Amino acid sequence: MIKVIVTDVDGTLLDNNSEIPELNKKAILDCRKKNIGVILATGKSITSVIPIIRLFNLGLPQITMGGAVVVDKDQKIINSIKIDPKYYYEVIKEIKNKGYTPLAAGPDGRIFYDIYDPMFAVFNSINEQIFKTDMLEKDDLANNCVCLSVVINETDPLDRYLRKKFSPVLQLIRSGEYFFDLLNLDASKGNALHLISEMYGFKKDEIAVFGDSPNDLSMFEYAGLSIAVKNSYPEVLKKADYITEENYNSGLGKAIYKFILN
Repeated sequence: MIKVIVTDVDGTLLDNNSEIPELNKKAILDCRKKNIGVILATGKSITSVIPIIRLFNLGLPQITMGGAVVVDKDQKIINSIKIDPKYYYEVIKEIKNKGYTPLAAGPDGRIFYDIYDPMFAVFNSINEQIFKTDMLEKDDLANNCVCLSVVINETDPLDRYLRKKFSPVLQLIRSGEYFFDLLNLDASKGNALHLISEMYGFKKDEIAVFGDSPNDLSMFEYAGLSIAVKNSYPEVLKKADYITEENYNSGLGKAIYKFILN
């Protein structure tokens, strides 16, 4: 019997307009009525999902920053896994040398950049958690960074270059079509789910996981039921126990009613 649902947010729970389809909303509310827990697992900060947490009155810890940060129901940090400052400086140097703009995120979800980019300026105007700083090469940022990111697609040569150079010492994950993230090797959605499972005594066969991106795969091994939306990356479709409809066709909600609330 499933006792907890763990779902990725962008591309899974949300549609292509970053809204929750009505069937997904109804399915989760019906789960909550039956005391089935819901955990969000996102590559973003806690501030980006607070409206969803409040909408569904979620009481379990939530997984943010790709698993690098776990927060409780009051958005207090339970666990955070930071990048070694040595690698922080190396990654920033390499990204800048290739002509790109790195982003550095702390446990509290604040994101910093130091090279002017019109795109980030727009982000800054709509998200108070994104800040322009004079330089990223500061010890206070280096000592508190949980995630470094760069905006590139998977065919960009920088993707391959960073993987070759840093894969032995950092976890390199795509959290969406354009976000390439670098985290501590121990930081993953799967490890965060394992931590929460141990805290609450959830067994593998009591956990259902929904996802679409490579950074969701680490959760599949801790789930009794792994479900991918049809718009997922090929490697996610291959590993899932079941493939539901696309995120924009309420795939999550339909799978919940088929497998969990049937």
